[in-house]
Amino acid sequence: MTLKSIFEPDSIAVVGASASPGKWGNTILKNLLDGGFKGEVYPVNPREKEILGQTCYPSVLDIHVPVDLAVITVPSSLVFAVTEECGKKGIKGIIMITAGFSETGDEGRQLEEKLIEIVERYGMRLMGPNTLGVVNSKIGMNASIISRLPNPGGISFITQSGTLGLALADWTMEMGLGLHIVVSTGNKANIDDVDLLEYLDEDPDTNVIAMYVEGINRGREFINVAKRISKPILVVKAGRTESGSKAVFSHTGSLAGSDEVYSAAFKQAGIIRVEDIDDLFDSALALSVQPAPKGKRVGIISNGGGASIIASDACERMGLDIPGLEPETRERIKELVSGFASARNPVDTAGLAAYDVYNGIVSQMLLDPNIDAMIVIYVHTVMWDASIPARAIVDIHRGKCTKPVIACWMGGAGTEKGVDILKEGGLPNYPVPERAVKALASLVQHHGFIEKVKEGV
Repeated sequence: MTLKSIFEPDSIAVVGASASPGKWGNTILKNLLDGGFKGEVYPVNPREKEILGQTCYPSVLDIHVPVDLAVITVPSSLVFAVTEECGKKGIKGIIMITAGFSETGDEGRQLEEKLIEIVERYGMRLMGPNTLGVVNSKIGMNASIISRLPNPGGISFITQSGTLGLALADWTMEMGLGLHIVVSTGNKANIDDVDLLEYLDEDPDTNVIAMYVEGINRGREFINVAKRISKPILVVKAGRTESGSKAVFSHTGSLAGSDEVYSAAFKQAGIIRVEDIDDLFDSALALSVQPAPKGKRVGIISNGGGASIIASDACERMGLDIPGLEPETRERIKELVSGFASARNPVDTAGLAAYDVYNGIVSQMLLDPNIDAMIVIYVHTVMWDASIPARAIVDIHRGKCTKPVIACWMGGAGTEKGVDILKEGGLPNYPVPERAVKALASLVQHHGFIEKVKEGV
C-alpha cells in the first residue's frame, strides 16, 4: 500500500493531544499548526473540549469527516484501543510516537506483534512505534518534535535515531540546508528502509536520500531496491564497533550486523557510505545542487597557495586527479594575474580576489577539456571583500554551468556576505578545503555508480 497517507495527508488527527506545554501531544499539535499545514488538524483527547484554539474530539470515531493520518502520543496502555479505533474510522496512516515495544526486549516485542496485527487487519501503514515523527516541508507538515519546519530543499533524510536525527535536522537549518522529508523510523515494525526508499525514489521533490542507519531488517531487498534507484543515497552506518553494536540493540532492538558485510553490500548497491555526520550533509548538499561530473579531474583556484596545496593533497587522498591545463588555458590565465601568480593547476592568484580575476580564471578552467569539476577557494583578508569573488563564480553558475563547482570560503568572520551570496546562488560552500574535497568526491563516486553499477556496465 502506498505511503501517501503518511507523507501527503489531507487531514491529521493528533491522538493524545495535550493542553500542557512540554508534552509531546502539545508539541506535535503546535508544530502542525505553526508549520502552516494546508490540511485539517483534529486534536483528540476525551478530557479536553479545546486545545490551542482547535475543537477537541473524544475519539477519532467522533470526527465526522474522513481522516488520512493519525499521530498517536497516548501512553502504551491505551495504544491498542486507539489503534483499533483508527482502523474502524478508516484511517490509513499512523505515526506511533509511543515507545515501550521491541526496543525494550522480548515482552515489548510481543506487544509490538499485537500492535502490528491490528494495523494489518485494517490495512493501515504504521511509522514506528518509538518514532519522533515525520516532516514534509513542501506541504508544511511538521508532525514531529523538530522545533521548526525546515527550509524546503531537495534532501530527504531517514534516521533510525529519533533524537539524534531530529537534532541534526535542526542543525541543517542552521547550516542553511534545505530539507524535503525528514522521517524518524523508530522500530520499523511496519514501514522500514525498503518501503521508504521505494517511496522517495518516486517522489519528484527528493533529489538526494540521506540516511542514518543502525540496522536493516530486509537486507537483500534493501540492496536490490537501492541498486535500482538512480538518485544518490548517502548512509552513515552506526554500530561499527562491538560496543557500538551493543548500544544499537539496546536503543532500537535492531541487529546491527557485521560492519564489513554492510560496507560490501553498500558498495554493490551504489550507496555512498560516509564516515560521519559532517560528511553526510556536506555530500548531500553538493549532490542536491550540482551536476554530475564526467570524470575525476579537478581544477583548483585559490588566492592563497597554502589552501590550494591542502586541497590538492586531499584530492589525492580521495582518489581525485589534479590534471595539467591546456597551454591555451594557461596563457589566458596569465593575462588575468600578475607575474608572481601561478597559471598551473592548482592556480594561485597571489592574493588577488577581484571579480575579473575569479570570474575569468574559473570560466577558462571550466572550458578546459582536462577539467571535470572545480574547487574555488577564497582565503579572507582585510584587503578584499568576500562578496566580490562570490559574485564572480555565482554569475558563472547562473549561466547554466554544466560542470560542478564547489566553493570554500575560509576565514570565518568577514566572509558572511560572500557565503550568503554563494548559498543564494545555489553553490555549496565549505569552511575548509578537506570538506569541499570530500563533498566533490561523493559527486564523482555517485556518477561512477550510475555509469557502472546501476546501469550494469
